[in-house]
Amino acid sequence: MAKIELIDFTGAGHYDAEWYAADILIFTKRTRLNMSPESFREVQDMTREEKIKELEYMATTIASSWEFADLTFMISGVTRACAQQITRTRTGSYAMQSQRVTDVSEAEVVNPFAEGDFSFDSFKEASETAMQEYMGLLSEGAKPQDARGLLPMNITCNLVAKYNLRSFVDLVKARRSLRTQSEYADIIEQMVKHVTNIWPWVEPFFASANEKALDLLGEVVEEMGLETGKGTGWKVAKVMDLIRSSK
Repeated sequence: MAKIELIDFTGAGHYDAEWYAADILIFTKRTRLNMSPESFREVQDMTREEKIKELEYMATTIASSWEFADLTFMISGVTRACAQQITRTRTGSYAMQSQRVTDVSEAEVVNPFAEGDFSFDSFKEASETAMQEYMGLLSEGAKPQDARGLLPMNITCNLVAKYNLRSFVDLVKARRSLRTQSEYADIIEQMVKHVTNIWPWVEPFFASANEKALDLLGEVVEEMGLETGKGTGWKVAKVMDLIRSSK
C-alpha cells in the first residue's frame, strides 16, 4: 500500500496553521470589497464561528478563490501504473521518480492478485523474470533508459503531487467512485484524511452537489415557514426527495 504524507500546505509553519489558508480563501472571496492589508487582518480577527459560516457559504459558490490554498503530497511506494493515472489530472503539478537514469533493481513490484488466487503465482513469476532480465541488461552495461523497457508496470516509485484546493476537491469528487482502481481510491482517502486533519473546516468543500442542494432547500423551508404537507412546501419537499433518490 502506498504511503501518503502531506509535506507542505498553505499556512504550514504559520503560528495559526489551521486557519491561515481559510483566512486567505475568505479574503480573496471578498473581491467586491476594496482589498488591502487591513481587510486581510479584519478577516483574521473574525471569530471561529464567523469564519465557519463564511466557509460553508463559499463551499456552495464559485470556486475560483479556492485556488489560493495549496497542498503538496509525497506518495511513496505507488505503482507506476497508478502513478500514470494520477498524473493524468493535469490541474496538478508532479515530480516522479525517474527510471531513465536510476537503477530501480531494488524496487518492489506489487502483485495485484490475492495470495492463493490462481493468477498470483503467474504474475509473481512473470514480474520476477522481467526484473531479472532488467538487472541482466544493466550488468551487461546497458543504460537504465534502455533497460527500463522491461520493467513491470506495477513496479513501485515515489511521486510528489501538488494541487490547489479547487483542483484537489475536483479530483476527490471524480475519484470517489466504485469504478476507481482500489490503489488510487485508497490514496485519495489517505489524502483527504491528511487534509481534514490540518484543515477541519474544509469538510463542506467535499460535500456533493446534491447534499449542498438539500441543505439549501432545507434552509428555504425553514426561513419561509413552509408547511411540507401542502402547497409550495410540499413541492419543495418533493424536490428534496427526488434529489435524495438520485444520489
